Amino acid sequence: MGRILVHICCAPDAVYFLKRLRQDFPEDEIVGFFYDPNIHPYEEYRLRYVETERTCRQLGIKLIEGEYDLEDWLIKVKGLEDEPERGRRCSVCFDYRLERSARLAKELGCEAMTTTLLMSPKKSIPQLKESGEKVSERYGVKFLALDYRKGGGTQEMFRISKDLEIYQQDYCGCIYGLFKQKEGEIFWDLVSFKGRRPGSKEETLFVKEVRTFAETLGLPVREFEFPFLGWKVLEGGVWVDREAVPSFVVPFSQSVRGRVRANVERRIGNVLYLSKQFIRIVLLEDFRDQPVETIRGLTNPTFLVPAEWEERLKNSRVEVTLRTEFREERSRDLFVGSEEAEEIIGIPADTLQDGRGYTKGFLEDLLRREEESIKTGKLAVVLIGAHSLGRPGQRFFEEVTGRRIDRVLPYPS
Repeated sequence: MGRILVHICCAPDAVYFLKRLRQDFPEDEIVGFFYDPNIHPYEEYRLRYVETERTCRQLGIKLIEGEYDLEDWLIKVKGLEDEPERGRRCSVCFDYRLERSARLAKELGCEAMTTTLLMSPKKSIPQLKESGEKVSERYGVKFLALDYRKGGGTQEMFRISKDLEIYQQDYCGCIYGLFKQKEGEIFWDLVSFKGRRPGSKEETLFVKEVRTFAETLGLPVREFEFPFLGWKVLEGGVWVDREAVPSFVVPFSQSVRGRVRANVERRIGNVLYLSKQFIRIVLLEDFRDQPVETIRGLTNPTFLVPAEWEERLKNSRVEVTLRTEFREERSRDLFVGSEEAEEIIGIPADTLQDGRGYTKGFLEDLLRREEESIKTGKLAVVLIGAHSLGRPGQRFFEEVTGRRIDRVLPYPS
């Protein structure tokens, strides 16, 4: 046949599909085309792309990334927001993505095209076949409606994805599918914060990007996913005389009821205690966010504030609002090297509330510089997830491997 263009929707669907396609068409060149303008938010899109890129690199398949033309996609499906999975919105979406794929196949001189969407248990093969044949005929390209699900294909796809530690998205497709498939539990899928907060998509993406780089150096890698007690701020602040006071909320602070107006009752050390709802204000000469080293079990609503505000806080009525949420969440550690390494150093994968954390460039420079030490077993590196919330990633890693992390780098200044 010559050359086959494969529209790729995500790595889990692609990994087994591409393997089977290569077996069935051993003489043909396979070109991957990642085209998912329907995926929202962008962090989710990037996660799926990075994992697809990793999968294609391992299989030796060229990958092309398409445009992220989300706005145009939203216009195309306008009025179909409430359609169920496999309904009319899916047909329009398939037409949209496969038409772009067929156009690229024609430009690249491909004789045929197909899509890894055929591998997804949530998608209708007849519906995909109809869309694929319709658009490919327009460009003079053959559409391959391959059913690799049967004969245990779906189970094999899940097995390989797990073995390769591929990111498993918890909803299938677009933002409207997200609303339906997660039954309203979607708030934290649609918002993002500065930096990479513990358990966020940004943190996961960072881990995956560092993993991809480590693999290009030929370094051994392994991921450890773990559950932890998460915590997030919905809203909060401190005011004096209606002026906002610069502040950070200390992790695991509980919410307060309404807008609290209180006075400072006492000061012990650098902590001011307010007269209502257990509120505390910690005065800092060096004002910046601080990681939680140990979860103490106390949940006083607590704010970090610059020390120069002390007199105004003590001599005026203080106003405070705070709404927080405790959540069951997941994060992951990335281990680069041998578990028998002489020394293991740890680096936080997340960032503090003020955005301080390590960059991808820093990790790449470190791995490149220590490449030989890692390969010879002198050194191993752990990228530690959710580190700022009581070090759960470090504790999990040390528990499941039986190895102690010898040194953890502090968050950069």
